[in-house]
Amino acid sequence: MPKRHYEVDPRVLTVFFFVAIPFLAFGALVVMNLARGHLQNATGQNLEQRAGEARQLVERYVLGQFSHLHLIALDPQVRAAVNAPPREGAPDELRRLDQAWAAGDPALVASVAGSPLAARLREVGQTQPALRLLQLVDARGRLLATTTRGGRLWNGDTAWFRAFGDTDIGGRPYVVDVVAPPGGAGAMFEIDVPIRDATDGHLLGAVRALYDASDLYSVLASVRVGRTGHAVLMRTTDGLILASDESSRVLKERFPGFEYIGAARREGRGFWTLPSVRSGELEEPPRIVGFASVEQVPSVEWTVGVEQDLEEAVAPLKSVGWYLFANAIGVVLITVLLALYFSSQLEAPVIEEALHLHEEHVPSDYRAAS
Repeated sequence: MPKRHYEVDPRVLTVFFFVAIPFLAFGALVVMNLARGHLQNATGQNLEQRAGEARQLVERYVLGQFSHLHLIALDPQVRAAVNAPPREGAPDELRRLDQAWAAGDPALVASVAGSPLAARLREVGQTQPALRLLQLVDARGRLLATTTRGGRLWNGDTAWFRAFGDTDIGGRPYVVDVVAPPGGAGAMFEIDVPIRDATDGHLLGAVRALYDASDLYSVLASVRVGRTGHAVLMRTTDGLILASDESSRVLKERFPGFEYIGAARREGRGFWTLPSVRSGELEEPPRIVGFASVEQVPSVEWTVGVEQDLEEAVAPLKSVGWYLFANAIGVVLITVLLALYFSSQLEAPVIEEALHLHEEHVPSDYRAAS
């Protein structure tokens, strides 16, 4: 039995090429979507890490202010002022003096802001450019000296001073959240440091300082990711923006898509892909946000977020997608050209008719009969 020979039929090959092209395109689409998901996760993890680094920058900045205020509290003039017995006064008199301080009584302002102790506070406060107000209060909360007129003369009923009455706090500072004080002075945050006796730890007084909140963002301004990636400081409870590169949004707008961050926290994740959301009159594009909670700053609940536009994050994969699309178009064109070529070859005669070679092999009697 003769051995059977098999040949590839170009027409069958062409048919299978056309059948395989849709599966090739669908497979490429599936692979692209899988790669997009992996790239988004990798970008989210990177932003989560950058948010952790930015959180450490914020904590280091605030802890640096703690050290600065503790050094001020150790100044001999400051220690001498708080070690003196506090001046007594009836509640009515304290309220009257507080009202006179708020009204700007010249004699009262000169006695508090023009004293040698106030001059010493101005001198030591010049080492910190972001410091807007530096004050010293006694054990009852009465203002002893201040760099400029501001705040209250009687602080005994304020939240930060009452917190120092808790002996468990010890020497820990008290940080007041970022607020906008009246008068249009801009966003500020407050740090209060207690001064305690070295022997029994009872409260001698406190140092109160107000800082420009824009200086707080200066430590976050260096956190950049690509062209659109940047850091923002927000309040953990409601997402209010506390520090951002867009100063017009500070203390006025919530972080767009903050509710998705809450959902990510419930799932134990440190990043989330936010859809397009509307913020006021603007529509924020889809973004990837990594976030981390500030832990080393007492009395406040802050969250640092690092966001980047999703379009920029997946841009490398998008460019690869265009190459794959061009490759698919090239495969289709080559397949069509090969199909046309092989089809034309199948229709061509094996022997040229002009040569009449077939007549030489026809028997003579068959030609005569023809």
